[in-house]
Amino acid sequence: MSRIQLEGLHKTFQRHVAVRDLSLTIENGELLVLLGPSGCGKTTTLNCIAGLEMPTSGRVLFDGDDVTTASPHQRNIAMVFQSSLLYPHMTARQNIRTSLAKQRLDRAETDRRITEASSILGIEALLDKLPSQLSGGERQRVATAKAIVRQPRAFLLDEPLAALDAALRLTLRAELVNLQKRLGTTMIVVTHDQVEAMTMGDRIAVMNEGRLEQIGTPDEIYNRPATLFVAGFVGSPPMNLIAGEIVAEGDRTPFVAKDFAFVPGAPIGAAGPATLGVRPQHLHIHADAADASVPVTVFAVEHLGRESVVILEDDERNKLHALVEPGFAGRVGDRLHAAPDPTHCLLFDEAGNVLSHPRPE
Repeated sequence: MSRIQLEGLHKTFQRHVAVRDLSLTIENGELLVLLGPSGCGKTTTLNCIAGLEMPTSGRVLFDGDDVTTASPHQRNIAMVFQSSLLYPHMTARQNIRTSLAKQRLDRAETDRRITEASSILGIEALLDKLPSQLSGGERQRVATAKAIVRQPRAFLLDEPLAALDAALRLTLRAELVNLQKRLGTTMIVVTHDQVEAMTMGDRIAVMNEGRLEQIGTPDEIYNRPATLFVAGFVGSPPMNLIAGEIVAEGDRTPFVAKDFAFVPGAPIGAAGPATLGVRPQHLHIHADAADASVPVTVFAVEHLGRESVVILEDDERNKLHALVEPGFAGRVGDRLHAAPDPTHCLLFDEAGNVLSHPRPE
């Protein structure tokens, strides 16, 4: 197990900046998720931690030791990729054994580790099968066993579930979290899937264009986003974002948009262009005009069983999402009014930084 620190990590490829002065600490035994869209720098960051890429500047430290120039083998980390990367001519047992080739262990210790890892992952019956005889989920379990037997200082997983179907992703997601907690080994997972990030991570580091936007627990990332990007990226359906401005009216600072105005608690002196953010579950639909409501048209309705997602369109053709109870009776084309709950609204300034969070319950 290791405490991993990144200090001013910067990586460029010719003129392209992949990672911009990234500093963060992954605590010993923590499961950290690097989350962000494609091209945001999360895989490059993982490769720098692994030693597969050399940072342009900055340092990588394991338990306080500078390993920036150390080889992947010297760092004693194990990686699991989107593709299981198994040798097709070897059985599962033989594939797992290859991970121990450089450790010069005796046969008894090697067999003990393979047996232990296979038991943890429930793949004992698969050990004598070739990869072509295994399902996608079984191959990924074997690839994970290859990582476990090395007893590494840290596990690094790059989109490990992306190639699997939805049901299998759900199963393996829980298995990976359970495995990490039982082993207590530091784990870093790269994903663009916010559901994976929210359900797996002790903390989530959200990246965008090579920068660290925010790091925090899943609850902090979802309920107290630090930037407009984090607010819009995390959440399904996505947060509703309404452009407008904050105006100064004595000791009041109401948020004003084209169709409505209300006071969601903007700080004094924050007058200027702003964006209002409200989660779909806090956007209420009314048949008639209400205080601080936006006139909308029903664009589509998605019935999900326990709830329905109503996609609305305002007069400027901006899309808004509302979560409602099942059985919503509205039809496409109906004219309604949508009103944000002011106790659950966020405000962001022109630069995209948060000005106010929802009021405490």
